[in-house]
Amino acid sequence: MKRIFSSILFCLLIITNASGQHRVVADVKKSIGEFTTSISSYQTAINKIKPALTHDETKSSPEAWYVAGKAYMGLYGKYKDTQAIGKKVDVKAMSTTLLDGYDCLMHAMSLDTIREYDKNGKPRIDKKTGKPKAKTRFSGDIVDQLAKHIEDFNVAGGELYNTKEWDGAIRAWQVYLDVLNDRRIQKAPVADSQIGQTLYYQGISLWQKGEHAEAAERFAQARNHGYTKKEAFDYALVCLSAVGNDDGIVNLAREAYDIYGTADPQYARILINNYINHKQLDKAAVLIDEMIGIEPDDAELQNLKGLVVEQKEGLEKAFPYFERSVELDDNNASALFNLGRYYYNDAAKVAESNSKLSAKALARKVNPIYKKAQPYLEKAYRLDPDNEDARNALRTIYYKLGDAKRLDALEHK
Repeated sequence: MKRIFSSILFCLLIITNASGQHRVVADVKKSIGEFTTSISSYQTAINKIKPALTHDETKSSPEAWYVAGKAYMGLYGKYKDTQAIGKKVDVKAMSTTLLDGYDCLMHAMSLDTIREYDKNGKPRIDKKTGKPKAKTRFSGDIVDQLAKHIEDFNVAGGELYNTKEWDGAIRAWQVYLDVLNDRRIQKAPVADSQIGQTLYYQGISLWQKGEHAEAAERFAQARNHGYTKKEAFDYALVCLSAVGNDDGIVNLAREAYDIYGTADPQYARILINNYINHKQLDKAAVLIDEMIGIEPDDAELQNLKGLVVEQKEGLEKAFPYFERSVELDDNNASALFNLGRYYYNDAAKVAESNSKLSAKALARKVNPIYKKAQPYLEKAYRLDPDNEDARNALRTIYYKLGDAKRLDALEHK
């Protein structure tokens, strides 16, 4: 008898616990339907219904999720009301509440399907669609709820971004995009530029997180949706540079140049360097001349012009451009090296054409030229210690000039 009583008691406990969760849902539903005056009352309702969302008897109930979503949205509304009268609120908690409400309501809508069956237990078929008939209890109100909050998701992204909650900001803006693209919620057509701007905001958040490859991809998506403001290119360049995507940098520079032309010289410079590296000298020359016409006193452009001229006509013809570049900027390591390289090669040519001279006579001819090359190469190497060509040229110069002290310092650097 005792064993039977225990079994009955166990069954009663299960039934009581299950019905208790359903009562919780009903109680919370009633409480949030009343005139609620405080944030804390909504927070209490949310804490009360949370166990029902994981309990076996109610976790698949659309009503449980619907009521939870309504509670979150109610709490968000109270936050907004408080903010509207000039009182300070926790914007992070406010924004997170909105997103939690969205998650609950969307989950409720995914569960909110009641199939229709005939008297034989077979699904009723809709003659127009050919699909089984179904009805919903909560989906209509859920759609209305979310439609009222469309712009709030965008605002939440900004609030979370301002508090440096990068992941939260990315999520809020993703919800905003999802709602905009959900024709159940957003009936009106959405401007492509609106989507592009939101993708750009996500890219900025990813950049802040240091996820450069993902950020560059999001910036590309933004541009594909019509967001072609200059910052969408410039931040993408920074990100592509961070991950060493040289091809991506060149393609992006070409895309930006097609829109902004020479208004920002960085795009043209990238293209010029790429043309030079790929021996497309005619294309490089055209673009360099266009840029020099706008910025005649730009040292780097003069240096690039010299490199193109050198490859087409020889180092001697390029000399005036390297010289002009150094005059404009005596800290341009590349131009300094190129100018020093000109004198160094000139010394080598003089030595070659006077090979029959004695060592002493030849030194009198070439050493002054090596001395001309020396300061340019020294400074170029100081500014760019990775330039092994400058180092090797200096080694030869010090040897030729008999400067053992500098040669030893160079060898042990």
